[in-house]
Amino acid sequence: MRLTTVLQHAASGGNAPLKRNSKSLALSVYFKQPDFGMKDYEILSRASAFLLGVDAPDEPELEGPYAHLEASERKREKRDYLRTHKYSYAGGPGRKMMDLGWLEFAPREVRPQVHVVCSSHVLAPFLWKDYYPQDWLSHVRREHCVYSVEVFDAEQPEESLAKIALNPEPFHHPEGRDIALIHFKEEQSSLDLLKSLGVEIQHFRDPDKLFKKGEAIHFDGFVVSEQNVADSTDFGSSQTDKPPEQVDEDLRIFYPYKESGTLSFHTKDRFFATTPEPLPEGLCGAPVLDADGDLCGTVEGIVPVTHKDERLAGSAAFIPSYVMQSFVDYVERGLLEAIMPKDLFQMAVTAKKTNSVGGGVFKADGKGTHSSESNWEEAYDIALENLKKRYSKEEVDAILHAVERERTEVLEIFDKEGGDMDEIMEKVRTKTLHIRELVVDQYRKEKMSKDTSEEKVEKKV
Repeated sequence: MRLTTVLQHAASGGNAPLKRNSKSLALSVYFKQPDFGMKDYEILSRASAFLLGVDAPDEPELEGPYAHLEASERKREKRDYLRTHKYSYAGGPGRKMMDLGWLEFAPREVRPQVHVVCSSHVLAPFLWKDYYPQDWLSHVRREHCVYSVEVFDAEQPEESLAKIALNPEPFHHPEGRDIALIHFKEEQSSLDLLKSLGVEIQHFRDPDKLFKKGEAIHFDGFVVSEQNVADSTDFGSSQTDKPPEQVDEDLRIFYPYKESGTLSFHTKDRFFATTPEPLPEGLCGAPVLDADGDLCGTVEGIVPVTHKDERLAGSAAFIPSYVMQSFVDYVERGLLEAIMPKDLFQMAVTAKKTNSVGGGVFKADGKGTHSSESNWEEAYDIALENLKKRYSKEEVDAILHAVERERTEVLEIFDKEGGDMDEIMEKVRTKTLHIRELVVDQYRKEKMSKDTSEEKVEKKV
């Protein structure tokens, strides 16, 4: 089969939204290995996926009699900004720089706005030999695969509303966790289409919101079946033990599937939820939502009902949001480094560490406190490198001399007179600036006098 970037809607017209909002997507992986004599792409694996927003959630909908006017004003401000700027502004409102995601340091036009989150073993079963030991899979590689996601209406799942192609370069967890990120080939048009179909972008739940045993957990994904989901329990991945040339055409289709459970058990980096019935395998990669609808994880797998530990048997295992966040940070940092020039990327790194565009000397040390000797040294080195880029050696030496003089004077005043350190620093800095103004003014007068003298000499000549 041939996958285009954005395929047509269903024959119903294509513009009708879903009956209710969709929180997940149906992921398909196709492959064509010429060594197998394959001339067309065939299904390799299928499961669930979802959209994870790079940027902070949009501001909440305005309420009140004048809400429409305020909403219109927001749109106008954004439109006016884009008229005078090539790119939209990076970052979100009301947050510290150290709290921004890595990609938020770059405009939306040059980087992904969403990640498509899914299971690594579904996206690349040939990397998971413990799951799929079939010999023929060892001959399948990433370059043989293409990826797509589909949107389905839960009330009419027989035909997809849209099918959208993904980039051929996914990102897998560097330490082997069963999670992967992949992106759209043509993101903006894909997002516009998905929005029109009611597909929601997920966002991590607040990290300060602690997980509690017994709290409600909701799963939203897809299963694969030949029959209506209500009449069948024949779910599972489309992976097979047989090589492609011995497999009949897979006629199964996706069906939306929702289930609720309760958080029952956890380890350091894996959580388990008890559900009325074990989740079907197709839900691997589906979003796990809390009672408020916030993303608290992604389905990693289902514990066999024969598991020796009765607490875990039949439970849904999921990767919690804080583990997902560290992986997303890892991917986003690499993407930002590839997008930005080296000096700008370093500024972003410094901003994440120090909460200051210019570098600053304070940053969180992980314990809620600030400032350490290493922080001062790092800030000093960065500032010194910037000075060397902008000024001559003589000018840099003069600036460093002034800084050292200020430092000595501040410490002497503090030792002799005491008082508030910030006030002393401000007093000394004001004095330095006054002296500098006098020197600059004197320099300008001397230069003006010299230029006038040279002009007179030229006229005489």
